[in-house]
Amino acid sequence: MAALPVFLLCLGRESPEWSLEEVLSIGNLNDTLLFQWVGVVVDRDQNIYVTDTMDYSLKKFNSKGKLLKKTGRRGQGPGEFSAPRYLSSFGNSIYVTDQYMPKIQVFDKDLNYASSIPLSIPVSDFSVLSENEIAVSTLPTTEAGTIYIFDSKGKIQHKFPYSAKPMPLAMDSVSFEFDQQRNLYLAYSFQDKIERFDAEGKKLWSKKLLGVKKVEKKKIASFILPTKLIYKDIALDKSGNLYVLGGSFSKNPSRDVYLLNPEGTLLATLTLPDTSHCIYIDNEDYLYARANEGVTLKKFRLRLQERGNIASLTSFNR
Repeated sequence: MAALPVFLLCLGRESPEWSLEEVLSIGNLNDTLLFQWVGVVVDRDQNIYVTDTMDYSLKKFNSKGKLLKKTGRRGQGPGEFSAPRYLSSFGNSIYVTDQYMPKIQVFDKDLNYASSIPLSIPVSDFSVLSENEIAVSTLPTTEAGTIYIFDSKGKIQHKFPYSAKPMPLAMDSVSFEFDQQRNLYLAYSFQDKIERFDAEGKKLWSKKLLGVKKVEKKKIASFILPTKLIYKDIALDKSGNLYVLGGSFSKNPSRDVYLLNPEGTLLATLTLPDTSHCIYIDNEDYLYARANEGVTLKKFRLRLQERGNIASLTSFNR
């Protein structure tokens, strides 16, 4: 397939050109494979797991996009969903959050329900680091922004503060990723800020990409809340390159993906063909994003062209 257009911020004749090539599309306006997917995760066999919030379900597709299994129904019992959201995986388990239930449900890779992990805070983003470590961010209210590390029983084992002091409501909201060395990467939802911390909590760098000084706020019920997202999601590839999905302030709102190296240097800006609420990078460095307002899941190969030669991101990293 032809490479999709990209907008590059790299300068000079010798600058490499990055592009996205679509390799798979699941779901369209003429079928019922997906109604409105929200979360995605991929296992080492390239099976794709998706939460479909309008179908109250968790779905498993193979690497070719064939639906293998579906589980879940509307409800609040084991294996049921009110509004399934985000996914993570570790080992042979798939972890699922629900917008309206304070717990994480655990399934095996055949989508059999295994257990539930109760949580004391609502989840805005999460990642499973090990069988007994689940990192969770929440909507900051009265304390400084913090990543909470829960064990498999739902007890807080550790806190990873990333802000020095409390901010106005929601201003410290983040999407996050940990790499294999437990470095923490953050993209702020309502601040023009992308940061990296080491495993001990030391801030290594902080970047501003868009020149946004403040976002508009308005009163919703009894709260004063920001109304436009600056950054929407964050993902890491195997080499530690960072991908950040821009929001309302990007040149192409909810389509521009900023590519940074581990030191925080901006390499390029890739532009998705459709708006997305999230991005995901699998273990083979393919990128996944949304299309058709959640009816379609797109999978892309990242390509690098330099001096007339084209290579995939994986071969370039090696």
